[in-house]
Amino acid sequence: MQGKSLLMAGVAAVALVASGDAVLAKSKPSAPPSYSTPPAGPSNAELAARIDTLAAELAAEQDRRMADHTRLSTIEQNFNDTVWSFDNARPTVKSGDGRFTLAFRVRFQADMANFMQDSAALLAISAPAGAGFRDLSSGGVVRRAFFGVEGKAFNDFWYEFRYNAGGSDGGNNGTGITGGEGDGSLSLARVAFTGIPDFELNVGVIEPALMFEGTTSSGQLMFMERPEIDNIAADTFGAGDARRGIEVRYQKQGVFKGDDNLVLNLAFTGAKTGTANGHGPGGDEQTQLNYRASYRAWSDGISNLSFGFSGAQILNSGTVAGGGSQTIRLRDRPEIRVDGTRLIDSGAINAQTGSMYAFDAGMNWENFFIGGEYATFDVDRIAAGLQAADTPSFSGWYLEASWILTGETKTYTVSSTNNEVGGFGAPGVSRPFSWSGDSWGAFELTARYSSTDLNWHPNTFATATTQAGINGGDEQVFLIGVNWYLNRNVKLQLNDMFVSVNKFTGPAHPLSAFQGQDLNILGIRLQFTN
Repeated sequence: MQGKSLLMAGVAAVALVASGDAVLAKSKPSAPPSYSTPPAGPSNAELAARIDTLAAELAAEQDRRMADHTRLSTIEQNFNDTVWSFDNARPTVKSGDGRFTLAFRVRFQADMANFMQDSAALLAISAPAGAGFRDLSSGGVVRRAFFGVEGKAFNDFWYEFRYNAGGSDGGNNGTGITGGEGDGSLSLARVAFTGIPDFELNVGVIEPALMFEGTTSSGQLMFMERPEIDNIAADTFGAGDARRGIEVRYQKQGVFKGDDNLVLNLAFTGAKTGTANGHGPGGDEQTQLNYRASYRAWSDGISNLSFGFSGAQILNSGTVAGGGSQTIRLRDRPEIRVDGTRLIDSGAINAQTGSMYAFDAGMNWENFFIGGEYATFDVDRIAAGLQAADTPSFSGWYLEASWILTGETKTYTVSSTNNEVGGFGAPGVSRPFSWSGDSWGAFELTARYSSTDLNWHPNTFATATTQAGINGGDEQVFLIGVNWYLNRNVKLQLNDMFVSVNKFTGPAHPLSAFQGQDLNILGIRLQFTN
Protein backbone atom coordinates (compact mmCIF):
# COMPACT_ATOMS: atom_id res chain seq x y z
CA MET A 1 0.00 0.00 0.00
CA GLN A 2 2.79 2.35 0.81
CA GLY A 3 4.42 1.70 -2.57
CA LYS A 4 1.19 2.32 -4.38
CA SER A 5 0.80 5.59 -2.62
CA LEU A 6 4.25 6.71 -3.56
CA LEU A 7 3.61 5.67 -7.19
CA MET A 8 0.42 7.61 -7.35
CA ALA A 9 2.02 10.68 -5.87
CA GLY A 10 4.77 10.58 -8.44
CA VAL A 11 2.33 10.25 -11.30
CA ALA A 12 0.34 13.24 -10.00
CA ALA A 13 3.48 15.33 -9.75
CA VAL A 14 4.48 14.53 -13.33
CA ALA A 15 0.95 15.38 -14.51
CA LEU A 16 1.03 18.78 -12.78
CA VAL A 17 4.39 19.68 -14.32
CA ALA A 18 3.23 18.71 -17.79
CA SER A 19 0.01 20.74 -17.55
CA GLY A 20 1.93 23.77 -16.34
CA ASP A 21 4.30 23.65 -19.32
CA ALA A 22 1.34 23.39 -21.69
CA VAL A 23 -0.30 26.48 -20.24
CA LEU A 24 2.93 28.45 -20.52
CA ALA A 25 3.35 27.37 -24.08
CA LYS A 26 -0.12 28.59 -25.03
CA SER A 27 0.27 31.98 -23.35
CA LYS A 28 3.65 32.80 -24.88
CA PRO A 29 3.21 35.26 -27.90
CA SER A 30 4.45 34.19 -31.21
CA ALA A 31 6.19 37.55 -31.81
CA PRO A 32 6.99 40.58 -29.67
CA PRO A 33 4.17 43.22 -29.75
CA SER A 34 4.67 46.51 -31.53
CA TYR A 35 3.85 49.90 -29.81
CA SER A 36 3.01 53.31 -31.40
CA THR A 37 4.66 56.50 -30.20
CA PRO A 38 2.45 58.29 -27.61
CA PRO A 39 1.24 61.81 -28.54
CA ALA A 40 3.02 64.76 -27.02
CA GLY A 41 1.08 66.39 -23.96
CA PRO A 42 0.43 70.15 -23.29
CA SER A 43 3.38 72.16 -22.33
CA ASN A 44 3.85 73.61 -18.89
CA ALA A 45 3.01 77.11 -20.19
CA GLU A 46 -0.32 75.90 -21.58
CA LEU A 47 -1.18 74.18 -18.31
CA ALA A 48 -0.36 77.36 -16.41
CA ALA A 49 -2.63 79.42 -18.72
CA ARG A 50 -5.47 76.99 -18.20
CA ILE A 51 -5.07 77.19 -14.45
CA ASP A 52 -5.07 80.99 -14.59
CA THR A 53 -8.32 80.96 -16.65
CA LEU A 54 -10.08 78.64 -14.20
CA ALA A 55 -8.91 80.75 -11.28
CA ALA A 56 -10.32 83.91 -12.91
CA GLU A 57 -13.66 82.23 -13.61
CA LEU A 58 -13.84 81.02 -10.01
CA ALA A 59 -13.10 84.52 -8.70
CA ALA A 60 -15.81 86.02 -10.93
CA GLU A 61 -18.35 83.47 -9.69
CA GLN A 62 -17.45 84.29 -6.10
CA ASP A 63 -17.94 88.02 -6.84
CA ARG A 64 -21.38 87.36 -8.34
CA ARG A 65 -22.43 85.29 -5.35
CA MET A 66 -21.22 88.01 -2.98
CA ALA A 67 -23.15 90.69 -4.92
CA ASP A 68 -26.33 88.59 -4.83
CA HIS A 69 -25.91 88.05 -1.09
CA THR A 70 -25.42 91.79 -0.53
CA ARG A 71 -28.46 92.64 -2.65
CA LEU A 72 -30.67 90.12 -0.81
CA SER A 73 -29.44 91.39 2.55
CA THR A 74 -30.25 94.96 1.53
CA ILE A 75 -33.76 94.00 0.40
CA GLU A 76 -34.36 92.12 3.66
CA GLN A 77 -33.06 95.03 5.71
CA ASN A 78 -35.22 97.53 3.83
CA PHE A 79 -38.24 95.28 4.26
CA ASN A 80 -37.78 95.23 8.01
CA ASP A 81 -37.11 98.97 8.26
CA THR A 82 -39.71 101.75 8.60
CA VAL A 83 -41.01 103.03 5.25
CA TRP A 84 -42.40 106.49 4.45
CA SER A 85 -44.99 107.00 1.74
CA PHE A 86 -47.41 109.65 0.44
CA ASP A 87 -50.85 108.34 -0.40
CA ASN A 88 -53.22 111.02 -1.68
CA ALA A 89 -50.92 113.70 -0.18
CA ARG A 90 -51.14 111.90 3.16
CA PRO A 91 -47.73 111.32 4.78
CA THR A 92 -47.69 107.81 6.19
CA VAL A 93 -45.02 105.89 8.08
CA LYS A 94 -45.21 102.12 8.22
CA SER A 95 -43.17 99.50 10.06
CA GLY A 96 -41.47 96.82 8.02
CA ASP A 97 -43.75 94.08 9.30
CA GLY A 98 -46.85 96.19 8.62
CA ARG A 99 -48.15 95.94 12.20
CA PHE A 100 -47.72 99.65 12.92
CA THR A 101 -48.72 102.68 10.84
CA LEU A 102 -49.07 106.40 11.45
CA ALA A 103 -50.63 108.86 9.00
CA PHE A 104 -50.98 112.63 9.25
CA ARG A 105 -54.38 114.07 8.36
CA VAL A 106 -55.24 117.68 7.48
CA ARG A 107 -58.55 119.30 6.54
CA PHE A 108 -59.12 122.98 5.93
CA GLN A 109 -62.39 124.64 4.90
CA ALA A 110 -62.79 128.39 4.46
CA ASP A 111 -66.37 129.59 3.91
CA MET A 112 -67.72 132.88 2.63
CA ALA A 113 -71.42 133.79 2.58
CA ASN A 114 -73.61 136.68 1.50
CA PHE A 115 -77.11 136.94 3.03
CA MET A 116 -79.46 138.74 0.65
CA GLN A 117 -82.52 139.88 2.63
CA ASP A 118 -85.10 142.60 2.49
CA SER A 119 -84.04 145.83 4.14
CA ALA A 120 -84.43 146.13 7.90
CA ALA A 121 -87.24 148.63 7.37
CA LEU A 122 -89.22 146.22 5.20
CA LEU A 123 -88.60 143.35 7.60
CA ALA A 124 -89.79 145.51 10.47
CA ILE A 125 -93.09 145.87 8.66
CA SER A 126 -93.48 142.29 7.40
CA ALA A 127 -91.97 140.61 10.45
CA PRO A 128 -92.04 143.01 13.39
CA ALA A 129 -91.30 140.23 15.87
CA GLY A 130 -88.23 139.07 13.95
CA ALA A 131 -85.59 141.53 15.11
CA GLY A 132 -83.14 138.69 15.61
CA PHE A 133 -83.51 137.60 12.01
CA ARG A 134 -82.70 140.91 10.35
CA ASP A 135 -79.42 141.71 8.68
CA LEU A 136 -77.75 138.31 9.05
CA SER A 137 -73.98 138.68 9.08
CA SER A 138 -72.38 138.22 5.68
CA GLY A 139 -68.70 137.39 5.89
CA GLY A 140 -66.41 134.44 6.32
CA VAL A 141 -65.47 131.70 8.75
CA VAL A 142 -62.87 128.94 8.97
CA ARG A 143 -65.43 126.20 9.12
CA ARG A 144 -62.98 123.41 9.85
CA ALA A 145 -59.25 123.33 10.49
CA PHE A 146 -58.45 119.73 11.41
CA PHE A 147 -55.04 118.35 12.18
CA GLY A 148 -54.64 114.81 13.38
CA VAL A 149 -52.96 111.45 13.27
CA GLU A 150 -54.34 107.99 12.76
CA GLY A 151 -52.96 104.53 12.29
CA LYS A 152 -52.63 100.92 13.31
CA ALA A 153 -50.97 99.45 16.40
CA PHE A 154 -50.11 95.78 16.86
CA ASN A 155 -52.19 95.04 13.78
CA ASP A 156 -55.45 94.65 15.76
CA PHE A 157 -55.88 98.19 17.07
CA TRP A 158 -56.70 101.43 15.26
CA TYR A 159 -56.25 104.87 16.80
CA GLU A 160 -57.24 108.39 15.74
CA PHE A 161 -56.64 111.81 17.26
CA ARG A 162 -57.99 115.03 15.71
CA TYR A 163 -57.67 118.64 16.83
CA ASN A 164 -60.07 121.28 15.49
CA ALA A 165 -58.86 124.89 15.30
CA GLY A 166 -61.86 126.04 13.26
CA GLY A 167 -65.59 126.12 13.83
CA SER A 168 -68.84 127.97 13.35
CA ASP A 169 -69.38 131.60 14.33
CA GLY A 170 -65.78 132.59 13.80
CA GLY A 171 -64.01 129.66 15.39
CA ASN A 172 -62.76 129.04 18.90
CA ASN A 173 -63.74 131.70 21.38
CA GLY A 174 -60.90 131.00 23.79
CA THR A 175 -62.98 129.00 26.25
CA GLY A 176 -62.48 125.60 24.67
CA ILE A 177 -65.89 125.85 23.03
CA THR A 178 -65.55 126.25 19.30
CA GLY A 179 -67.63 129.19 18.24
CA GLY A 180 -70.03 128.75 21.12
CA GLU A 181 -71.25 125.57 19.46
CA GLY A 182 -70.00 123.19 22.07
CA ASP A 183 -67.78 121.56 19.42
CA GLY A 184 -64.65 120.93 21.43
CA SER A 185 -61.17 121.57 20.13
CA LEU A 186 -60.61 117.89 20.86
CA SER A 187 -62.72 116.61 18.00
CA LEU A 188 -61.71 112.93 18.04
CA ALA A 189 -59.60 110.80 20.36
CA ARG A 190 -60.44 107.14 20.03
CA VAL A 191 -59.03 103.62 20.04
CA ALA A 192 -60.69 100.83 18.07
CA PHE A 193 -60.21 97.07 18.34
CA THR A 194 -60.43 95.40 14.93
CA GLY A 195 -59.05 91.95 15.73
CA ILE A 196 -62.38 90.13 15.37
CA PRO A 197 -63.33 89.62 11.70
CA ASP A 198 -66.24 91.84 10.56
CA PHE A 199 -66.41 93.65 13.94
CA GLU A 200 -65.03 96.91 15.33
CA LEU A 201 -65.15 98.20 18.92
CA ASN A 202 -64.64 101.95 19.19
CA VAL A 203 -63.99 103.77 22.51
CA GLY A 204 -63.11 107.35 23.47
CA VAL A 205 -64.12 110.68 21.98
CA ILE A 206 -66.01 109.47 18.93
CA GLU A 207 -68.34 110.47 16.10
CA PRO A 208 -70.98 107.74 15.77
CA ALA A 209 -72.46 106.71 12.44
CA LEU A 210 -76.04 108.03 12.32
CA MET A 211 -78.27 109.29 9.47
CA PHE A 212 -77.64 109.10 5.73
CA GLU A 213 -75.18 111.98 5.36
CA GLY A 214 -73.76 111.35 8.80
CA THR A 215 -71.82 108.50 7.20
CA THR A 216 -70.21 110.88 4.70
CA SER A 217 -66.99 112.65 5.64
CA SER A 218 -67.20 116.43 5.97
CA GLY A 219 -64.47 116.54 3.33
CA GLN A 220 -66.65 114.68 0.81
CA LEU A 221 -70.01 116.40 1.24
CA MET A 222 -71.99 117.34 -1.88
CA PHE A 223 -73.01 120.62 -0.23
CA MET A 224 -71.35 122.99 2.20
CA GLU A 225 -73.47 121.63 5.06
CA ARG A 226 -75.52 118.55 5.79
CA PRO A 227 -79.33 118.87 5.66
CA GLU A 228 -81.08 120.28 8.71
CA ILE A 229 -82.61 117.02 9.96
CA ASP A 230 -79.16 115.38 9.98
CA ASN A 231 -77.72 118.31 11.94
CA ILE A 232 -80.59 118.25 14.45
CA ALA A 233 -80.15 114.52 14.97
CA ALA A 234 -76.41 114.82 15.47
CA ASP A 235 -76.56 117.76 17.88
CA THR A 236 -79.63 116.76 19.89
CA PHE A 237 -79.41 112.96 19.90
CA GLY A 238 -75.71 112.58 20.59
CA ALA A 239 -74.23 111.64 17.23
CA GLY A 240 -72.02 114.63 16.43
CA ASP A 241 -68.27 114.63 16.77
CA ALA A 242 -66.50 115.31 20.09
CA ARG A 243 -68.80 112.88 21.92
CA ARG A 244 -67.60 110.70 24.75
CA GLY A 245 -68.81 107.21 24.00
CA ILE A 246 -68.41 103.59 23.02
CA GLU A 247 -69.46 102.09 19.69
CA VAL A 248 -69.65 98.62 18.19
CA ARG A 249 -70.03 97.90 14.47
CA TYR A 250 -70.64 94.84 12.33
CA GLN A 251 -69.82 95.11 8.62
CA LYS A 252 -69.78 92.34 6.06
CA GLN A 253 -69.92 92.16 2.29
CA GLY A 254 -71.64 89.25 0.59
CA VAL A 255 -74.04 88.39 3.42
CA PHE A 256 -76.90 87.23 1.20
CA LYS A 257 -75.34 87.64 -2.26
CA GLY A 258 -71.99 88.62 -3.66
CA ASP A 259 -72.62 92.32 -4.31
CA ASP A 260 -74.44 93.26 -1.10
CA ASN A 261 -73.02 94.99 1.98
CA LEU A 262 -74.51 95.05 5.49
CA VAL A 263 -73.54 97.54 8.20
CA LEU A 264 -74.98 97.44 11.74
CA ASN A 265 -73.93 100.12 14.21
CA LEU A 266 -74.72 100.69 17.90
CA ALA A 267 -73.30 103.51 20.06
CA PHE A 268 -73.70 104.75 23.62
CA THR A 269 -72.66 108.40 23.94
CA GLY A 270 -72.47 111.18 26.50
CA ALA A 271 -72.13 114.94 26.27
CA LYS A 272 -69.71 116.87 24.08
CA THR A 273 -66.17 117.38 25.29
CA GLY A 274 -66.08 121.15 24.72
CA THR A 275 -68.98 122.30 26.88
CA ALA A 276 -70.50 121.83 30.31
CA ASN A 277 -74.00 121.59 28.81
CA GLY A 278 -75.47 118.19 29.50
CA HIS A 279 -73.04 117.63 32.36
CA GLY A 280 -73.94 120.31 34.87
CA PRO A 281 -74.66 119.90 38.58
CA GLY A 282 -77.90 118.54 39.90
CA GLY A 283 -78.29 115.58 37.56
CA ASP A 284 -76.61 112.80 35.61
CA GLU A 285 -74.63 113.37 32.45
CA GLN A 286 -76.43 113.57 29.14
CA THR A 287 -76.58 110.08 27.61
CA GLN A 288 -77.90 108.70 24.33
CA LEU A 289 -78.23 105.43 22.48
CA ASN A 290 -77.71 105.57 18.69
CA TYR A 291 -78.19 102.80 16.16
CA ARG A 292 -78.05 102.49 12.39
CA ALA A 293 -78.45 99.75 9.80
CA SER A 294 -77.63 100.14 6.12
CA TYR A 295 -77.75 97.62 3.33
CA ARG A 296 -76.39 97.84 -0.20
CA ALA A 297 -78.90 95.77 -2.11
CA TRP A 298 -77.25 95.91 -5.52
CA SER A 299 -74.00 96.88 -7.21
CA ASP A 300 -72.33 96.24 -10.53
CA GLY A 301 -69.00 97.59 -9.34
CA ILE A 302 -69.75 101.17 -10.47
CA SER A 303 -73.44 101.79 -9.73
CA ASN A 304 -74.93 101.12 -6.28
CA LEU A 305 -78.30 101.02 -4.52
CA SER A 306 -78.57 101.23 -0.73
CA PHE A 307 -81.20 101.56 2.00
CA GLY A 308 -80.80 102.62 5.61
CA PHE A 309 -82.52 103.08 8.94
CA SER A 310 -81.33 105.27 11.82
CA GLY A 311 -82.65 105.66 15.34
CA ALA A 312 -81.71 107.22 18.65
CA GLN A 313 -82.97 107.41 22.21
CA ILE A 314 -82.12 110.18 24.67
CA LEU A 315 -81.77 108.30 27.95
CA ASN A 316 -81.01 111.41 29.98
CA SER A 317 -80.92 114.96 28.64
CA GLY A 318 -78.59 116.10 31.39
CA THR A 319 -78.55 119.55 32.95
CA VAL A 320 -77.56 122.86 31.44
CA ALA A 321 -74.32 124.58 32.36
CA GLY A 322 -74.62 126.31 35.72
CA GLY A 323 -77.48 124.07 36.85
CA GLY A 324 -81.13 124.17 35.92
CA SER A 325 -83.81 121.81 34.71
CA GLN A 326 -83.26 119.14 32.10
CA THR A 327 -84.25 120.28 28.64
CA ILE A 328 -84.16 119.14 25.02
CA ARG A 329 -83.84 121.69 22.24
CA LEU A 330 -84.17 121.20 18.47
CA ARG A 331 -82.82 123.93 16.19
CA ASP A 332 -80.62 124.61 13.19
CA ARG A 333 -79.44 127.24 10.73
CA PRO A 334 -80.36 127.34 7.04
CA GLU A 335 -77.61 124.90 6.00
CA ILE A 336 -74.72 127.36 6.28
CA ARG A 337 -72.58 128.31 9.29
CA VAL A 338 -71.24 131.82 8.63
CA ASP A 339 -73.98 133.40 10.77
CA GLY A 340 -75.02 131.77 14.02
CA THR A 341 -78.73 132.64 13.93
CA ARG A 342 -81.15 129.72 14.07
CA LEU A 343 -84.12 130.62 11.97
CA ILE A 344 -86.09 127.67 13.36
CA ASP A 345 -85.88 126.74 17.04
CA SER A 346 -88.20 124.71 19.26
CA GLY A 347 -86.87 126.43 22.35
CA ALA A 348 -85.89 124.57 25.50
CA ILE A 349 -88.46 121.83 26.10
CA ASN A 350 -88.78 120.57 29.66
CA ALA A 351 -87.89 116.93 28.97
CA GLN A 352 -85.51 114.24 30.12
CA THR A 353 -86.00 111.68 27.35
CA GLY A 354 -86.78 111.63 23.65
CA SER A 355 -86.45 109.47 20.57
CA MET A 356 -86.07 109.68 16.81
CA TYR A 357 -86.01 107.47 13.75
CA ALA A 358 -85.20 108.02 10.08
CA PHE A 359 -85.37 106.13 6.79
CA ASP A 360 -83.05 106.79 3.86
CA ALA A 361 -82.19 105.53 0.40
CA GLY A 362 -79.51 106.39 -2.12
CA MET A 363 -78.45 105.30 -5.57
CA ASN A 364 -75.81 106.22 -8.10
CA TRP A 365 -76.23 105.16 -11.70
CA GLU A 366 -72.78 105.73 -13.18
CA ASN A 367 -72.28 109.53 -12.91
CA PHE A 368 -75.83 110.31 -11.68
CA PHE A 369 -76.82 110.23 -8.01
CA ILE A 370 -80.09 110.61 -6.11
CA GLY A 371 -80.77 110.21 -2.40
CA GLY A 372 -83.19 111.21 0.31
CA GLU A 373 -84.22 110.78 3.92
CA TYR A 374 -87.22 111.24 6.21
CA ALA A 375 -86.92 111.73 9.98
CA THR A 376 -89.22 112.26 12.93
CA PHE A 377 -88.27 113.50 16.42
CA ASP A 378 -90.30 112.88 19.60
CA VAL A 379 -89.72 114.66 22.90
CA ASP A 380 -91.22 113.39 26.17
CA ARG A 381 -92.27 116.64 27.82
CA ILE A 382 -92.50 116.46 31.60
CA ALA A 383 -95.74 117.43 33.33
CA ALA A 384 -95.86 120.98 34.71
CA GLY A 385 -98.06 121.21 37.78
CA LEU A 386 -101.56 120.15 36.77
CA GLN A 387 -100.61 120.31 33.10
CA ALA A 388 -100.20 116.76 31.83
CA ALA A 389 -97.08 115.33 30.26
CA ASP A 390 -97.18 115.02 26.48
CA THR A 391 -94.98 114.06 23.54
CA PRO A 392 -94.36 116.86 21.02
CA SER A 393 -93.38 115.44 17.63
CA PHE A 394 -91.43 117.10 14.81
CA SER A 395 -90.33 115.95 11.38
CA GLY A 396 -88.38 116.75 8.25
CA TRP A 397 -87.19 115.34 4.97
CA TYR A 398 -84.96 116.09 2.00
CA LEU A 399 -84.27 114.93 -1.52
CA GLU A 400 -80.94 115.53 -3.27
CA ALA A 401 -79.33 114.75 -6.62
CA SER A 402 -76.11 115.30 -8.52
CA TRP A 403 -74.71 114.93 -12.01
CA ILE A 404 -70.96 114.67 -12.51
CA LEU A 405 -70.40 116.36 -15.85
CA THR A 406 -66.92 114.91 -16.43
CA GLY A 407 -68.11 111.31 -16.11
CA GLU A 408 -66.62 110.25 -12.78
CA THR A 409 -68.82 108.29 -10.38
CA LYS A 410 -69.54 108.64 -6.71
CA THR A 411 -67.83 106.09 -4.50
CA TYR A 412 -69.73 103.75 -2.16
CA THR A 413 -67.71 102.98 0.97
CA VAL A 414 -67.98 99.28 1.71
CA SER A 415 -65.76 99.24 4.81
CA SER A 416 -63.77 101.75 6.82
CA THR A 417 -62.03 102.21 10.15
CA ASN A 418 -64.19 105.27 10.94
CA ASN A 419 -67.89 106.14 10.64
CA GLU A 420 -67.68 106.69 6.88
CA VAL A 421 -69.02 103.25 6.01
CA GLY A 422 -72.10 102.26 4.06
CA GLY A 423 -72.46 105.68 2.42
CA PHE A 424 -71.64 107.63 -0.72
CA GLY A 425 -68.55 109.80 -1.01
CA ALA A 426 -66.95 112.21 -3.45
CA PRO A 427 -65.92 111.07 -6.93
CA GLY A 428 -62.33 110.20 -7.72
CA VAL A 429 -60.80 112.77 -10.07
CA SER A 430 -59.54 110.96 -13.15
CA ARG A 431 -57.85 114.00 -14.73
CA PRO A 432 -56.55 116.45 -12.10
CA PHE A 433 -56.37 120.13 -12.96
CA SER A 434 -53.17 121.19 -14.73
CA TRP A 435 -52.47 124.66 -16.06
CA SER A 436 -49.98 123.32 -18.60
CA GLY A 437 -52.32 120.64 -19.94
CA ASP A 438 -55.92 120.32 -21.04
CA SER A 439 -57.16 118.67 -17.84
CA TRP A 440 -59.53 120.66 -15.63
CA GLY A 441 -60.46 118.22 -12.88
CA ALA A 442 -64.04 117.11 -12.25
CA PHE A 443 -67.26 119.16 -12.21
CA GLU A 444 -70.48 118.25 -10.41
CA LEU A 445 -73.91 119.89 -10.51
CA THR A 446 -75.94 119.47 -7.32
CA ALA A 447 -79.45 120.23 -6.07
CA ARG A 448 -81.32 119.62 -2.82
CA TYR A 449 -84.73 120.44 -1.41
CA SER A 450 -85.21 120.10 2.34
CA SER A 451 -88.17 120.79 4.60
CA THR A 452 -88.04 120.87 8.40
CA ASP A 453 -91.05 121.42 10.66
CA LEU A 454 -90.42 122.29 14.31
CA ASN A 455 -94.03 123.22 15.00
CA TRP A 456 -96.27 121.10 17.20
CA HIS A 457 -99.88 122.18 17.69
CA PRO A 458 -98.79 125.77 17.04
CA ASN A 459 -102.28 127.19 17.58
CA THR A 460 -102.80 125.60 21.00
CA PHE A 461 -102.87 127.79 24.11
CA ALA A 462 -101.90 126.47 27.50
CA THR A 463 -104.78 125.54 29.80
CA ALA A 464 -105.01 124.38 33.37
CA THR A 465 -104.48 120.77 32.29
CA THR A 466 -102.62 121.00 28.95
CA GLN A 467 -99.36 122.62 27.98
CA ALA A 468 -99.07 125.10 25.13
CA GLY A 469 -98.12 124.15 21.60
CA ILE A 470 -94.60 124.70 20.29
CA ASN A 471 -93.89 127.30 17.61
CA GLY A 472 -90.44 126.32 16.44
CA GLY A 473 -91.17 127.28 12.86
CA ASP A 474 -90.95 125.45 9.58
CA GLU A 475 -88.30 126.06 6.97
CA GLN A 476 -87.78 125.05 3.35
CA VAL A 477 -84.42 125.32 1.62
CA PHE A 478 -83.96 124.86 -2.11
CA LEU A 479 -80.27 124.66 -2.90
CA ILE A 480 -78.40 124.44 -6.19
CA GLY A 481 -74.65 124.15 -6.40
CA VAL A 482 -71.53 123.50 -8.40
CA ASN A 483 -68.55 121.53 -7.15
CA TRP A 484 -65.17 121.84 -8.84
CA TYR A 485 -62.77 119.08 -7.82
CA LEU A 486 -59.40 120.35 -8.99
CA ASN A 487 -57.85 117.11 -7.77
CA ARG A 488 -58.40 114.65 -4.97
CA ASN A 489 -57.30 117.20 -2.38
CA VAL A 490 -58.56 120.62 -3.48
CA LYS A 491 -62.22 121.50 -4.04
CA LEU A 492 -64.24 124.65 -4.67
CA GLN A 493 -67.95 124.69 -3.84
CA LEU A 494 -70.61 127.23 -4.79
CA ASN A 495 -74.05 126.97 -3.12
CA ASP A 496 -77.04 129.19 -3.83
CA MET A 497 -79.80 128.74 -1.23
CA PHE A 498 -83.38 129.97 -1.47
CA VAL A 499 -84.78 129.92 2.05
CA SER A 500 -88.36 130.33 3.21
CA VAL A 501 -89.09 130.56 6.95
CA ASN A 502 -92.53 130.58 8.56
CA LYS A 503 -92.44 131.20 12.27
CA PHE A 504 -94.70 132.82 14.87
CA THR A 505 -93.98 133.81 18.43
CA GLY A 506 -97.39 132.73 19.66
CA PRO A 507 -100.39 130.61 18.71
CA ALA A 508 -102.70 133.51 17.80
CA HIS A 509 -100.82 134.20 14.54
CA PRO A 510 -101.32 137.95 14.50
CA LEU A 511 -99.10 139.94 12.16
CA SER A 512 -97.18 141.26 15.14
CA ALA A 513 -96.11 137.72 16.08
CA PHE A 514 -94.76 136.75 12.64
CA GLN A 515 -90.99 136.10 12.40
CA GLY A 516 -90.77 134.54 8.97
CA GLN A 517 -89.10 135.76 5.81
CA ASP A 518 -87.78 134.69 2.43
CA LEU A 519 -84.10 135.19 1.74
CA ASN A 520 -81.31 134.15 -0.59
CA ILE A 521 -77.90 132.98 0.61
CA LEU A 522 -74.85 132.65 -1.62
CA GLY A 523 -72.01 130.60 -0.18
CA ILE A 524 -68.59 129.51 -1.40
CA ARG A 525 -66.04 127.15 0.13
CA LEU A 526 -62.37 126.48 -0.52
CA GLN A 527 -61.29 123.10 0.81
CA PHE A 528 -58.10 121.12 1.16
CA THR A 529 -58.20 117.64 2.62
CA ASN A 530 -56.01 114.58 2.49
